Amino acid sequence: MTDSYAQWAAAHALELFIALPLLTGALALLTVRIVAGRPTNTRRGVIAAGVMLALAIFGVLAWAVHSQGDVVAFDGALADALSMSMNASLLWLLSWFTYLGDRNFLTVLSVLMTLYLLWTGWWRLAVFCALATGLGGALNWVLKHSFERVRPVHDHGFAAAAGWSFPSGHASAAMAVYGTACYLVWRLAPAQWRWPCVAAAGALIMAIGLSRILLQVHFASDVVAGFAVTLAWLALCVALAERYCRSGGAQQEA
Repeated sequence: MTDSYAQWAAAHALELFIALPLLTGALALLTVRIVAGRPTNTRRGVIAAGVMLALAIFGVLAWAVHSQGDVVAFDGALADALSMSMNASLLWLLSWFTYLGDRNFLTVLSVLMTLYLLWTGWWRLAVFCALATGLGGALNWVLKHSFERVRPVHDHGFAAAAGWSFPSGHASAAMAVYGTACYLVWRLAPAQWRWPCVAAAGALIMAIGLSRILLQVHFASDVVAGFAVTLAWLALCVALAERYCRSGGAQQEA
C-alpha cells in the first residue's frame, strides 16, 4: 500500500506541484477570513489551538522518524519513485524555483525587512521580525542536530544539499520569512493588499516545500515537520506582536 501511494504521487508530481500550492493558498485565505474580525479572545483561542495542532503534527512525525515506522517507509518509497520518474526539464525548473527558499536569500530578505521597519519607526515590529525569522532559523538548526537524519540519495545533478534532513530548512525558513512578511503586509500595507498576500504567501510556502521533495533533497516528512514546527513558532510570535506592537509609528512607540 505504501509503495502504491508513493508511485501514484511520483507519477502525478507536476499536477501535485500545481494543485497543492493553489489549495494551500485558498485554505490560508479561508482560514484568515474566518478568524479576522472575531473577538480578541476568539482569535487567541484559534491561535492557541493552531499552535497545539502544529506541535502535535511535529511530535507525531518526530516520533515516526525516530521509530522508523510507516512514515519512514513512505518517505523512502516516494524518494525512490521520484528518482525514477522525474524528468530533467521539471528538475531544472525546480532547481531554480527552490532558491526562493534558500537560507542566504531569505536571510537578506529578513534583514531588509527589519531595517525598513527600523527606518520607518516601527521598532517593536522590527524586533518581532528579527525574532520570528532569526530564532526560527536557530530552532531549525537545533532540531536538525538533535535528530541527525540523513538526506535521501539524489544524483540527478540539479540540486546539491548538505547537512541533516529533519526538519527541512527550506520549509522552515519559507514559513518563517514569508509568513512574517505576510503579517507585516497585513499590518502596514493598504487593506486591498491583505487577501492577495495571504493567498500568495500560502501558495509560495507550499510550493517551496514541494520543490524540496521533488528534487529529492528532503523526505516528505521533513517538509511537513518544518512547516508544522515553524508555523507554531510563527503563531506564537504573531500573538505577542498583536499584544505588544499595537501602537503606531515612531511617535507612538517612543
